[in-house]
Amino acid sequence: MTGEKHHRRGRGASRWSRIASTVSGLAGCLVWGGLLFRSVWVDWPSEQRLPGALLLGLFLLCLLVVGLCGVPLLGARRSPHSRAAGADHTPGFPAASEHAPMPDTDGPPTPSPRTSSRGVGRGSATALGLALLGAMLGGCERKELCYPEPSRPLVVYLALDNDLSGECDARLAALCSGWRSDMDVWVYADTPSGASLSHLEGTASGVELRTVETYGEENSASGATLERVLRSVWQRSPSEGYGLLFFSHATGWLPEGALARPHAEAASVASGAGGGATRTLGRDGSAEMSLEAFAAAIPEGMPLDYILFEACLVAGAEVALELCGRTDLLLVSSAELLVPGFRPLYGECLELLTSRRLGTEELLTTFGQRYMQYVRQECAGIYRSATLSVIRTSSLPALASAVHRATAGRAGETASEELLSQLQHFDRPGQYGDRPAAARFFDLEDYVERLHAASGADMASLAAFHAALEDAVVWSDATEQFMGGAGAPYGGFDIARHGGLTTYVPRAEFPSLNEAYRQTAWYRAITTNAL
Repeated sequence: MTGEKHHRRGRGASRWSRIASTVSGLAGCLVWGGLLFRSVWVDWPSEQRLPGALLLGLFLLCLLVVGLCGVPLLGARRSPHSRAAGADHTPGFPAASEHAPMPDTDGPPTPSPRTSSRGVGRGSATALGLALLGAMLGGCERKELCYPEPSRPLVVYLALDNDLSGECDARLAALCSGWRSDMDVWVYADTPSGASLSHLEGTASGVELRTVETYGEENSASGATLERVLRSVWQRSPSEGYGLLFFSHATGWLPEGALARPHAEAASVASGAGGGATRTLGRDGSAEMSLEAFAAAIPEGMPLDYILFEACLVAGAEVALELCGRTDLLLVSSAELLVPGFRPLYGECLELLTSRRLGTEELLTTFGQRYMQYVRQECAGIYRSATLSVIRTSSLPALASAVHRATAGRAGETASEELLSQLQHFDRPGQYGDRPAAARFFDLEDYVERLHAASGADMASLAAFHAALEDAVVWSDATEQFMGGAGAPYGGFDIARHGGLTTYVPRAEFPSLNEAYRQTAWYRAITTNAL
C-alpha cells in the first residue's frame, strides 16, 4: 500500500509538471506570437502584411493545438510492448516488466524517464517552433526589417483660400486615413479662416494633425509663402529627397487673369502695366501665383524629387521647361482636373507617394495609372474625364531644340485658322467667360507633326522630335472624351490625340497674349534654338 501511495503521488507530481510545462509553453507562444505579429504588421511592406499575418496566425494556432492536446512533438513515445505491459517505456531505458527492478515500497518512487521528457518535450516543441518561426520571419525580409528604408517626406500644399475651401475638411480626413507610422507627411492648408503648417502624427486614439506653425490670414498664392513652407519642412525634416503635392486652381502658362480675360489682362502685361508677364499656378482670392515665382520659390539645393500637380491645365511645355532644374518629375493634367481630383486616392496611395521602394518615375506612373483606373471604373457621365502625364523636366531643353529643327524654326509663328481648327485642344473655349471663345492649350505632338508637314523639314528631324518627346514624357493616358465629348454641354470635346505635353499656338485673335507668350523661355527655345 505504501508503494502504491508513493506511485500515485509520483504520478500526480508528474501530471502537475506536465500541466505547468504546457501552461508555460502556451504563455510563451502567446507572448512571442504577439511580438512577431507586431513585427509583421508594422515593419513588413503593406502588400505582405496580410499574407504574413495569416501564415503567422496559422502557425500559432498549430502550436496552441499542440499545447492543449498534449501531442509530444519532442520526447519519447510509448512502445506497443509498454502499453501492453501497463508501463511507460522510453527507448534507451529498460521496461519495468523486463529488467528494471521494482521500486522499494518503503521509499519514494523513481520518476519515469518518459514522464520528464514528455513535459520537457512539449515545452521544447513550442520553444523550437517559435524559434524557427522567428528565424523564418526575420529571414524573409531581413534587410527591410533590420534596416528599414526611411520614408520620403511629402509636403501637401493646399491653397484653398478660394472657391475650393469646402474641400479642406474632406482632404484632411482622407490624408489621415492613409497615414501610417512610418510616413513623414506635412500639410500646409490655407482657407478663409487662416493658414497653418501641420504634421501628421499617431496618437493613442489614432491619427492627428499636430499644428507646428500658425500664420493667420496670408496669401498662399505667393512665391514667398511657398518658399517659407518648403524651407520649414526642409529644416525640420532633413532628407535626401522630397515630394510636393500641390492642390489649387491653375492656368498653366497664361498671364494672371488671362483665362477669363485674354484681351484685357494680356494687354496690361504686354504694355508693362501688369508688372511683367506672369503665368499662374495657385489662386488666393483674386491673387494668382506666377509660374516664375513658383519655380523660384523652390529653395536652391532642396532635393525635390517630384511635384504632383492636382490642378488644371499644367501639362504645358512652357511650365515643364520653367521647372527644369527645380524638380526632376511632374505629374500633370493637360485638361482641367475635375473635383474631387486625387482625393479618393489619398487613403490608399499616400504610402506610395512617401515610399522609397520605387523609383520616382515608377511611383508617379503607378499613381497616375490608379487614378485613371478610378476615373474609368468609378466615375460616370461628364466626370468620366481625365488627362494625365508624367514629365521628366531635364529632357525639356533637348525637346525644345528638336521642335525647332522639326518645324524649320516656324514654331511660335501665328498660325492659320485652318491649322488651328485641326489641332487637338484641351481647354473649353467660352466656358471661362472668355471672349472670343478660342482654344489656347494644344497637343504639342499634333502641332509639331502638322507644322513639320507644312515646313518641308526632313524626316530625320521629325524622328528626332518623336525620340525627344518619348524621353520627356515618361507616361501618359487620357479618356476618349472630356466632359461628354464634342457637342455636349459645358464645352466638352473628344480626345483623339494626347502626347502628354501641351503648347500655346499664337493666333490672330489674341495679339497681346501672343506678345506675352513671346516672353516665355519655351518660346525663345523653339524659335532661336537657344536657352
